[in-house]
Amino acid sequence: MALIGNIRDFGLSDFLYLVDRGYKTGGLHLNRGDESALLFFDRGKLVYAARRQDEQSGDLLVRLGRLSPQQLVAAREKLETDAAHVNLTQIIIGMQMLSQEDLQSALQAHIEESVYGLFGWPDGEFRFEQGEKPLPDTPVMPAPISVENLIMEGVRRIDEWGRIKDRIPSTDMVVKFVDQPGEKAKGVKLAPEEWRVFARINGKDTLAEIAQKINLSEFDVGRIVYGFVTAGLVDVVKKPKPLTMQGAPIAETPRVKKSLVKRIINRIRGM
Repeated sequence: MALIGNIRDFGLSDFLYLVDRGYKTGGLHLNRGDESALLFFDRGKLVYAARRQDEQSGDLLVRLGRLSPQQLVAAREKLETDAAHVNLTQIIIGMQMLSQEDLQSALQAHIEESVYGLFGWPDGEFRFEQGEKPLPDTPVMPAPISVENLIMEGVRRIDEWGRIKDRIPSTDMVVKFVDQPGEKAKGVKLAPEEWRVFARINGKDTLAEIAQKINLSEFDVGRIVYGFVTAGLVDVVKKPKPLTMQGAPIAETPRVKKSLVKRIINRIRGM
């Protein structure tokens, strides 16, 4: 039976800690509005994480510039015909398209950033499927990684978010240019990463949506936008709530009772 809850009531760092300590194997599905994420664990260690649909297959390696489309096609064809290999990672290494070290480096950097972005979610539904494993076409890391460092870095970023959130309460805030930039905006020089964020500001997209479009973590986009706000270049406003057919805002889901947290902990430990 799947374990279901909300990270608003049971924090992501707490969940990862229990998965690590319990050597759990399975898939963690996270959903928040239009956003989703999928994490796979093998005996408590992380083997894969995806924040977008096209990241849940070998297409991710093409998008990261690690494989050509032709190489991916060849690897998939061999995966379908070679019963000795069980996943795409083994095929890629076996055909010497990438070394184990290069593949690990590319996937780990991307996967870690994907997970760090999840620590910025104030809420979101989760479902943990015990024993679920990635599909064969999923480019899992050759060497699973411990979630301890992920938790430490995620918590550190939450601490930094404490400073940032004085001006940017959440990644659901819409970023827009100010009408009259202040004196601080004069002579501002932007780094390449800052230009990527700057170019996506349109007064409609939230920080989370900008992060998804330019493939940066929500933490990094928040840090950059915080600098823009401080420099007097932009402002952040609340995203309008969706309306019902009658024109009234959709009511928020009531909070789950705290007693549910204890039940979730006991369920994870008992799986």
